[in-house]
Amino acid sequence: MRLGALTAGVITALIGSTAAFGSTFYAYQGDDFGYIGNDHKYVGVCDREVDGFNVYAEYTRLSGASGRVEESAGYCESTGSGTSSVYRINVCENIPFAPDPCSGWKEHY
Repeated sequence: MRLGALTAGVITALIGSTAAFGSTFYAYQGDDFGYIGNDHKYVGVCDREVDGFNVYAEYTRLSGASGRVEESAGYCESTGSGTSSVYRINVCENIPFAPDPCSGWKEHY
């Protein structure tokens, strides 16, 4: 009976971790947002405010490599591929001559 409970617990843990890894992860700065894609290979950023300021997302991969994607066309931009998974994202609004308000780093493994 204990073996059955242990097996059920292990299966539940594996399913839970797979579901978390397989879902798109979002970070918000006001109504603007950035996301880590469901395969953790790409990052996107979307401008949902009509305020004239671009939005960008900074990200970090498990390998330690980092990057930035900036929305400049008025809605969404994304960048992707890479061999190492993205696990960390920070979304900011690019406001000239002022500090950029940011979401703060959000992590998703």
